Amino acid sequence: MKFINWGFLGRDFWLFRFGQVMSVIGDSCGNIAMAWWILEETGSAAKMASIIAPAMFVRIFLLPLFGPIGDKFSRKWLIIIGDVWRGLVTVILASMVFFHYFNLPLLITLYILMAIGTSLFQSVVSSIVPQLVTKDKLQKAMQQEQAIMASGSVVGGIAGGLFVTIFGIGGAFLIDATSYFLAAIASFMIKANTKPPAVVREKKVHAIVNWFQELKEGFRVVVKIPIEFWLAVVAALMNFVVSPIGIALPVLVKEARSMPPWFLGALESSVSIGSIIGALTVGWLCRKMFADFVVVLGIVIIGLGIAILPWIPNPSLPLSMMLFIGIGSMLANIPLHTQMALAMPDEYRSRAGSVIGFICQLASPLGVAFAGILISSIGLNFTMLVCGGLLILLSPLLFLIPRFSEFLRLPPEKAHSFYRENYPDAFRAK
Repeated sequence: MKFINWGFLGRDFWLFRFGQVMSVIGDSCGNIAMAWWILEETGSAAKMASIIAPAMFVRIFLLPLFGPIGDKFSRKWLIIIGDVWRGLVTVILASMVFFHYFNLPLLITLYILMAIGTSLFQSVVSSIVPQLVTKDKLQKAMQQEQAIMASGSVVGGIAGGLFVTIFGIGGAFLIDATSYFLAAIASFMIKANTKPPAVVREKKVHAIVNWFQELKEGFRVVVKIPIEFWLAVVAALMNFVVSPIGIALPVLVKEARSMPPWFLGALESSVSIGSIIGALTVGWLCRKMFADFVVVLGIVIIGLGIAILPWIPNPSLPLSMMLFIGIGSMLANIPLHTQMALAMPDEYRSRAGSVIGFICQLASPLGVAFAGILISSIGLNFTMLVCGGLLILLSPLLFLIPRFSEFLRLPPEKAHSFYRENYPDAFRAK
């Protein structure tokens, strides 16, 4: 493959992104297939929540537990294991569909097994990108990453809805499984050394003797850095009020609007198109206004989109609302993720990132679990109105986080050393 010009970000970055965009396309197929299968068999938002919420809890619980592994072993190989694991579980799901075997306890178990692979993947995926590009290219890589993944979601949403419509639920699951295997192959081709620096110095790593200590170290680092900790706490509150949308959208499409699977895919694609627009414009917007205001603006846009979405009667305007939700998500996420990735030392990145993810998503399973109850009690429209309104009300809390605005406004060269200079007690002496 030497004849390929890999461009500014290099071969390894594009291999990794190609594999993961294949996985994103497959995930869209699998998610639509799962939602459609459950609603076809049960017609119940509460039962959908009963499948998704336990798996979400397991995934979140395991995320910080897997974090120390990402700071010990090759992150490339951990990603490969996670992708192969999820591919095999998805093959079993496809087999259940083809054999017309819908078993709720087994489905919950398989979804939990899927969550284990996802936790392993998520514990290292954010920490591998800085190892694939140089520091001066990281911000560009983060922007490209968001835009590329959003493009995959556009294709995945459209393809997922069409594949469920044309090939059925089982066929969509098989496509999802194939995408995981393709992602594993692409990651296998990465040449960069993705072992954390501490592992390179030790040269030899046995069984994880100090795993519990490493886990404690990840929590200690996050708690010692107030920006990281309080951002995670506020994000947890926001994720609690936003998480019901994962249940509400399939119910809106299939039960409330009686639309086919392709419309659910179109809504997901619309979010992704908005994400591309947001990823391409966030840099320009951050030059026109302070990055902290851009983040809060993005959250307000998401809240407005969620609140208004179910009240619009025709098909085209809900697509517009989902577009704005996608734009808002990129305005909120890219400035935060870029600064946090720059500031966190590489040898702590997997552990700290996993702990942050754990705190951020800790309340999400409760939000999903309550979604079925809320939809049944106050209706779909009022559920989403309440969720969107609460998100808007929570957004100003970010300005109360110590040094939040100062940190978000730093140029990359100063953000890189901000944690070590301002919170030296968070890191062990070398």
